[in-house]
Amino acid sequence: MSRIVFVSRRYDKLVSLLMEKVPDAVATTNFKIDLQNGDVLCWLPTVMEFVDDEVQELAELIDHSLFPPTKIVMLSIAGTADDATVDQLQAWYGKQARQAVFAHQYAIKMIDELELPYTIIRTLPISNSETNVEIINEGHPLSGQRIGLKQVAQVIERAVTTDDFRNQSIGIAPLESE
Repeated sequence: MSRIVFVSRRYDKLVSLLMEKVPDAVATTNFKIDLQNGDVLCWLPTVMEFVDDEVQELAELIDHSLFPPTKIVMLSIAGTADDATVDQLQAWYGKQARQAVFAHQYAIKMIDELELPYTIIRTLPISNSETNVEIINEGHPLSGQRIGLKQVAQVIERAVTTDDFRNQSIGIAPLESE
């Protein structure tokens, strides 16, 4: 099995949950790493991270690596795939929501341009509450208020360990009944 490399500066327990589920994984806070043959790179930025700048560091890592990642998985925010209204985005992420969406859209476009297998996981704000999850295809609206941390970890684990969502942007949202 490939090594999973989690890149994250998150303050929630997402990375530790993932490390429990994928015990041979490694975690780092930046893209200053040496990729090994077969690595899967999983980038878990927060909503307001400067992902438009950080994706340049990702591109530089890949350009200078002997072994490119076999796949890139990126956690993103809702709104990057015409899946939410401006009002929803501001309710979820505050006044800076549109700028955050533009930054995430740019990062996603750059990842697509790398021409490596990828999965983008678009999510509502993450909470510690448990929710039932629905996978939403690109172009379909996301609804709800929050998504559970454990459920986000389950979807990420599936994305990094399988080819189920290869070259897709998927949304995760609570089931309509919640």
